[in-house]
Amino acid sequence: MEKIVLNACGIKSKGGITVLKNILKEANNIDFLIYDNHELEDYINGVEKLFIQYPRFTHPLLNILINKNYLKKINSFDKIIHLGNFGFKTSNYSYTFIQNILPLVSPYSSFRNFILRLLYFFSFRISDEIIIQQQHVSDLIPHALKRKIIGNTFYKRIEQSKNVGFVVIFDDVKNKNPDFLINLILKLANQDHKVDVICSTIKSQKLFNKIDNNQNINYFENVNSEEVLSIFKNNHCYIHTSKYETVGLPIYEALESGLKVVVPDENYVSLENENIFKYTLGNLNSAVEACRLASTKSSSEKLEVPVYSENWNLI
Repeated sequence: MEKIVLNACGIKSKGGITVLKNILKEANNIDFLIYDNHELEDYINGVEKLFIQYPRFTHPLLNILINKNYLKKINSFDKIIHLGNFGFKTSNYSYTFIQNILPLVSPYSSFRNFILRLLYFFSFRISDEIIIQQQHVSDLIPHALKRKIIGNTFYKRIEQSKNVGFVVIFDDVKNKNPDFLINLILKLANQDHKVDVICSTIKSQKLFNKIDNNQNINYFENVNSEEVLSIFKNNHCYIHTSKYETVGLPIYEALESGLKVVVPDENYVSLENENIFKYTLGNLNSAVEACRLASTKSSSEKLEVPVYSENWNLI
């Protein structure tokens, strides 16, 4: 069996941690792990590891910066997988996993995305293959590069939620359309709908100032993955507002929890299903109408919904 090094540097988001946990659960040939976030230590027990203290933007130079004995050890393994969108040069077979596509679709939206795009393309040049989650991401990768698509969907029979209310995950970053989402939350609450708002990071004062004292809005922060799913199940519909996604994992988590989902009509949601209601991105009236349809349209008590999974054994 081939032995693999996992470069988990750069992993901080919930989605990135989920990917890491899935790999460690599925693969039994991860023999060495590199990381730069102490929060990951709850998930990486039982694996030989190396903590990296260098700033993230210097990581393409880790083959020069780290101790030569560690570099020799890393190169002794059959493969290395760089999970954090870019990596460093090694002599073994290397993969780069792309999870954040903003530097590819919108590189000039910020200085950070511009620099990340440069780091991505450096990693493309030194990688043997690129790992992506869904087909639509493949169009963003240079055609000459080999790539593996590890994401797939299967269908699962679930029971519909019998609860009432909308649930959203709020993240105050531009790609998540926070201002649009706040307006949609207030519109629904003013129509006397219950809305549960999960803040994905620390309290957003911009959000809190607008929803404070609204009796139809419940605010949650500092919740773990299990608590998020529990909040999901207390509602009948999840609303997603991102412009770009590699997967949009909460959409699939909501569907599997028995909820209907209201999502933008964008390429990361190409599936059609009785529980999927689409709207025109950025159009508040279109989103409100999709929410109305999700609330009023009856559907089977049990039905088949798409569930997202990843096959890391392809690597």
